[in-house]
This record gives sequence, structure tokens and C-alpha cells, in this order.
Amino acid sequence: MPLPATIASRASDGANAGASRRFWLVIEIAALAALVLLAYSNHFQNSFHFDDSHTIVDNASIRDLRNLPRFFTDATTFSALPSNQSYRPLVSASLAIDYALAGGLNPFWFQLSGFVFFLCEVALLALVIKGLLDVHARHTLNAHLAVAVAGFYALHPANADTVNYIIARSDILSTLAVLASFAWAQRGLGRVSDALVGLPAAIGVLAKPPAAMFAPLYAVYAWLFPYSGFEKTPRRHLMRIVFAFVLCGAATAFVSHMTPRQWVAGASNSSAYLVTQPYVALLYFKTFLWPTGLSADYDLNPFTSLADLREWAGFGFVLILAGAALFCAFRLRLRVIGFGLIWFILGLLPTSFFPMAEVMNDHRSFFPYAGLAMALAGTLQLLLEHARKWSRTAIATFCCAALACYTAASVATYQRNKDWRDEESLWRDVTIKSPLNGRGLMNYGNTRMAKGDFTSALDYYHRAQALMPDYPVLFINLAIAESATGRPADAELHFTQAMALAPGDQERLVADGRVGGARGTGKEGLKADGRIRIRQLPIREFDANGLIG
Repeated sequence: MPLPATIASRASDGANAGASRRFWLVIEIAALAALVLLAYSNHFQNSFHFDDSHTIVDNASIRDLRNLPRFFTDATTFSALPSNQSYRPLVSASLAIDYALAGGLNPFWFQLSGFVFFLCEVALLALVIKGLLDVHARHTLNAHLAVAVAGFYALHPANADTVNYIIARSDILSTLAVLASFAWAQRGLGRVSDALVGLPAAIGVLAKPPAAMFAPLYAVYAWLFPYSGFEKTPRRHLMRIVFAFVLCGAATAFVSHMTPRQWVAGASNSSAYLVTQPYVALLYFKTFLWPTGLSADYDLNPFTSLADLREWAGFGFVLILAGAALFCAFRLRLRVIGFGLIWFILGLLPTSFFPMAEVMNDHRSFFPYAGLAMALAGTLQLLLEHARKWSRTAIATFCCAALACYTAASVATYQRNKDWRDEESLWRDVTIKSPLNGRGLMNYGNTRMAKGDFTSALDYYHRAQALMPDYPVLFINLAIAESATGRPADAELHFTQAMALAPGDQERLVADGRVGGARGTGKEGLKADGRIRIRQLPIREFDANGLIG
């Protein structure tokens, strides 16, 4: 009889087709992994920047692996600066391991481990995206599409700031934890284990509190995809959501309890910070689609007037975005897009409602961008559903556009890594991308002074002075440069101005171990190579050739 032979033939054809699909998927993963590695190949020796100074370079706690238990009981081990001692034990533990492997402060090991965490996070993102696409419509192309979109996320130049900024691994670890919880939830591994899907995210809170946003995101996920990885029992369905809120809420409360009182967020005007965030969300959204003008320290200041049209543009954008998210969420074929947009909105809430010193930083969009990647995958899935109706020209155009996006993203990321090479390259880029950033101008001036170019340093200091005339750190740096160029009268004036702006701190001014002589009364004077520290000022850290704001 021919029937069994026919069935066997079809089974053989199906097995061969499955093997072929897996083969091409492996090729796709390998090609994208190689492209990501190539794009980041020039970042492994990039130096420490910003908060790396007090959490890594000057932090004695990470220099001894015996302090690993202390990281979980003592938040003061996170930073050498009391005002920055938040509770992030997972981050400190990873840095201590890096320090031990490096045998010191070799940035290669710190960059390498952060990059490995990043690759793990991207892999989980691909798994979660595939799970979302499978809920809408199971198709052999879903795995390819998930890998392709995750690859685009990995190559996005805005995410390069998070990868290069070593202490920003807190964003990578917390996002990885949230995605791990979603990957767990999508697979429905059993009654007991499903009740603990929030556990990875709760652990991620120990890297950075925004990981707690898993709980509301999980509730939205359960609402939009009620039978994805869930039993159809409403009571058990609800209990999983409740457990997620309990675990993440408890972790957040514990972190808050462990954070010392001296820790400060840094915002000087909370209301101005809050009304600026809708416009910041608009900029983040624009950057995801068109990543130009990336800066390590933006010159966007909080809005203080209702007459600023950017403020209203931000509010309008948020209303449109929320409306689009809800519109998509209530339509079955668009739910993946809706969930991605909601992820983006909820992912921005922690840094939008918790006022910080800067209104905008690209590493804050790292977690929300995972949602936009999901929305992008949902959009592409809809396009591919209609691909059979496309002409060959349209298909070729689509493929060429995708290839161009990957190429452009790779080149932009490679170039962005160059900007993060050292302090000089980074602050030079800031002066170009954010010319109205006084702190950026001053810090680039510090790098010029470190090379003995005092004339150039003074030029940048004076440009910075026009933008922040009441910043005591700047006046100290001016005094250093002027003292080094034989201008004792000017050095005296600016030192006096700095002390007037920071009353009571005169005795805390130390230049290379000597009490400051900026008044021109001492032999030593205020040396340009002196290390100066003024405590309890709103500054990040200090450079050996001047104070860094």
C-alpha cells in the first residue's frame, strides 16, 4: 500500500525542512553575534568615567573579595562618596570580581564582564520577543524575526552609552532580570515555579530599583495575553500577578530600607524636573528611531516656564503615545505593538517621577528600549504577513533597507565607542553635541589643563562661566589655571568667589596635600597639579588636575 510510504516521505520532508530552518537560524545568530562583537571590538579598553570614579577607582571596598558579604549588608561599600551610597550589592559584587580578575583597575576586565551581561540580556530579549510573536501567530519566521530585532537592539548606538559606562551595568543587570522573569512566565514551568516568576526581577532590584517595574508589566502582559504560559483558571491567574507585586514590592522596600539617609538624588527643583520628562520621553523615542546627537552629558535644562513650547510638545507626545498604546492593546493583531509601547512608557516612569541631578541620560532609556524593540518586532510581523503580496522589487527594497539599518547602526556604535575612549575624547564630544553644557566645557578644560595647555583650559572655563556663573567648582578650576599661568590676583578673586559660594569649606580645600594658597601668600600657591577636594558640594568627583563637576 502506498499510504505509509507517502506519510513517511512527508515526515522526512518535514524533518529536512525543520533542520534547514534551524540551520539558517544558527547562521543568522552567528552572523549577528559576529557583527555585534565587531561593532564593540574597540570598546574593551575604554576608561572609567563619571560615577565610575567613586564607585570603582576610589572605592576601596571592591578591592577585596572578602567584602562580598558586606555588599549585601552595608550600602556604604557602594561608593566612596557618602551622597552616592545607594544600595546596589549585585553591582558592587560584580565589580569586586572584575577587580580580582584584573588584578587592579584594568578597564578591560570591567568592560568584558559588562559586555557578557549585555549579550545575555540581548539573548533573553530575543526569547521574550519570540514568545510574544508566537502568541499572535505561530510561524517559522518568528524566531528569525526575534533574533533580527534583538540584534538591532544590541547594535543601537544609544545603548552603546550603557555598555561603555561601566557603572551603568546596573541598567543591564536589572533589565536582564526583568527579561528573565518574562522568559520564565512565557514557558509556564509549573504551578509552584509560575508563582515565583517575579523572583528574578526581585533579585534584579538589588542591581537597580526599576527592575520592580516587572510587576505592573506582568499585569499588563497577563491582561493582553491571558493564556500565554498561564492556566485558564482566573484565580491562579490573579495569584501569580499578586505574587509578582509582593516579591518586587518587598525587594524595593528592602532596598529603600538599606539605603543610607545621606544618599541624595541630586535634583534641585523637583517640579521643573517632572514637567520636563514628557519632552525627554519624546527625545528618547526620537533617538530610538533616529539616533543622532548622542551626548554623555546633555545640555537640556529643566523647564521653568509654561511658555516653553517644548514642554507642550512633550505633553502632546505622551498623550499620543498613550493613545496609540491603548489602541493597539485593544486589537488582537496589534497587541504585541501595544505591549511594547506600554513597556516603554512604564519603563520610563521610575526615572521620570524620581527627580535626579540630570533630566536626561541615555542609559536610562536602556530598559524602556526593550519595549520599543518588541513594538518593532510586532510591526515587522504584520508587514511580513503581507509579504506574499509584495512584488520582488518591494521585497528587495525591504531587505536592502534592513541591511542598511544594520550597517549604519554598527558604524555608529563603533564610532560612539571611540567617544568613550578616555576623558578627553568624551568631554570633547560633549562640548560638540551639548555646547550649552557648562559642566562639559569645564571638564574638557580640565583635560586640556592636564596636558599643560592652560590657555585652552582657561578659554573653556570662561565659556563655562558664562553658562553657570554661580558654580563654585568652576571658580576653583579657574583659580588653579590662573595660578599656574602667573595670575595670582585673578586666582585670588576666583578662589574667594568659590569660598563665598561654598561658605565654611575653606579648611577642606586641599591641593596635593597642602592647604590651599590661592591667596598668593604661600610659596606653593595653588598648584595646577594639585588634588582639590571640597566636600558636601553638588559635584561628582575630582580629577588630579582640577575638580570635575
